[in-house]
Amino acid sequence: MDIGTAIKLIRKNKGLSQFELHQKCGLTVNAISQIETGITFPQKSSIESICQALEVPVSYLLFFAISEDDVPEEKRIAFNSLNNAIRTVLLDDINKQKNS
Repeated sequence: MDIGTAIKLIRKNKGLSQFELHQKCGLTVNAISQIETGITFPQKSSIESICQALEVPVSYLLFFAISEDDVPEEKRIAFNSLNNAIRTVLLDDINKQKNS
C-alpha cells in the first residue's frame, strides 16, 4: 500500500502544490513531503485531514493506495482488469470537483 503516492496523485490532479495542501490541512510541508515520498506513514487523523483538504472521501485515497502487491495472487487478474476502469472513474470525479 502506497498512500503517499496516492496523496500526491490526487493533490496533483487537484492542481495543488504541497504548500497549498499544507495550508488546507494543517500539516507541515515537510510532513506532506515525507508522506508523499514514503518516509513516514500518516496517522488516521492526518489521512482524514488530507482527504478533507483534497475534498475526496478516504475511500478514494485508499483505493489509489492499493497496489498489485497488496492483492492475493489468485485475485490479481480480476484486480488488474477492474483497476484501470475504476481509477478512470474516480479521477474523472476528482477532476469534475476541481472544475466546479
